[in-house]
Amino acid sequence: MAHTTQLSDEELIELLREEPEKGCEVLLRQYTPLVLSIARRRLSGCCTAEDIEEIAADILFKCWQQREKLSSEDGSIRAYLATLTVRRCIDHYRSIANKPVSEPVEPLAEHLADPSQTPEEHYVTTERKQKLMDAVKSLGQPDTEIILRKYYQNQTAAEIAEALQMNTGAVEMRLTRARKKLKELLGGDGA
Repeated sequence: MAHTTQLSDEELIELLREEPEKGCEVLLRQYTPLVLSIARRRLSGCCTAEDIEEIAADILFKCWQQREKLSSEDGSIRAYLATLTVRRCIDHYRSIANKPVSEPVEPLAEHLADPSQTPEEHYVTTERKQKLMDAVKSLGQPDTEIILRKYYQNQTAAEIAEALQMNTGAVEMRLTRARKKLKELLGGDGA
């Protein structure tokens, strides 16, 4: 089978059932662009590219898991994936839109002041803290919330996952990415 050949729904469903790994490869090749396109249109501006790719992967994985239930008589795989993607995007948007940041970001810089500093030291420290706060806010949700909970409320990844209704692995992965992004935003100085 050539890589440029598109399988019909019947052929793909049969391949998914008889040879799940090959079926998965074809499913990904044929439908990843569709799912990514829909997810990008729906979630651009409120999610990172990595978030959108994760959502697309989740949707395609769910389709693969449901391979025994797929039927061309129920409609096309394209329509099924488009519907699944739109619903998942709506759910994701609602979940991030309804989760307020646990504490306002601005007041945190004030709580970190050291009264033993000279006015000059206080000014430099305040500038650094403001730069850090601006960088944290620029991460977007839920990454800002995760960073605030981890480093300002000293919550564990498991506690954050429970509070944000995520799995612990996803929280840890987001923390790693967020730290890397913050380091880039702050010039790699480890601030």
